[in-house]
Amino acid sequence: MEFGRFAVEHAASKGETAETFDFLGFTHYCGRSRDGKRFRMKRLTARKKFVAKLHAFKEWLMKSRTMKTSDLWETVKAKLRGHFGYYGVTDNFPSISRFGYKVRQLLFKWLNRRGKRGCLNWDKISAMLNRFPLPNPRIMVSMFKPL
Repeated sequence: MEFGRFAVEHAASKGETAETFDFLGFTHYCGRSRDGKRFRMKRLTARKKFVAKLHAFKEWLMKSRTMKTSDLWETVKAKLRGHFGYYGVTDNFPSISRFGYKVRQLLFKWLNRRGKRGCLNWDKISAMLNRFPLPNPRIMVSMFKPL
């Protein structure tokens, strides 16, 4: 497997894209620093892990949607903090923010099924999120020290 400083140029000369690999739940790929001068290995949440985490969250939410709302909310907050703590590394902000958005969508879907049909709308869930906010996605670990 060719990976490193010149892998992108070699792959481009062959008409291909540079290789990537998955390790510890991240897809590692070749990239450049912000100024475009230096090579950097970048990381994204692996697609397989992202889908698996969302599926596991959905299954948990389906089973525990009858919990008291306050208990459910605290557990959701803890689950999000754990996800952001592990996957919140340099260059992975788009993936963790997408995960947070999908979790909010799942919460709306399954909390809306608790009562009579259509009892919860986006205005009500937005008011609930403003009153009892979920953790915001943020980078918890910087993989590179500033120069």
